[in-house]
Amino acid sequence: MGNPVEIRQPLVLRVYIACFSLLWVGLLLWDVITSPSDAPIAILMIAFGVALGVRIETLKLVADDSGLLVRNFFRTWRFGWAEVEDFRLGRPMMGMPFGQVIHVLLRNGEVVTADISASHFGFAFGGKAKREQLLKRLREWLPPKD
Repeated sequence: MGNPVEIRQPLVLRVYIACFSLLWVGLLLWDVITSPSDAPIAILMIAFGVALGVRIETLKLVADDSGLLVRNFFRTWRFGWAEVEDFRLGRPMMGMPFGQVIHVLLRNGEVVTADISASHFGFAFGGKAKREQLLKRLREWLPPKD
């Protein structure tokens, strides 16, 4: 098998998300203190902001001995290597106008998009060479084809 692969948000982006979340919560708490009548809406906005920040922070793709883990915005999948047929680059979902993402092709015909891969394929992250290197590393985990 190959070397473990883990794709996460870059550290700079994780720090930015943490700082923005703290600012978000701080401003809304200030609103609750200065205007108690706005408290229900502010508390809902705090909960939404914290939930979104935590989910963005936990986006990842992990390939290791136990299988493949794909943690997206709305759902997390775990696959054994026998379930995974291949990996492909394709167009992103969710209305993104450019870039490419990694699609996990499953033996049952389903396709799962790895949301985390969308943020790693710009000019700042190495472009096409990095995409190809990452696909190669992921394919090392696939079982031999008959």
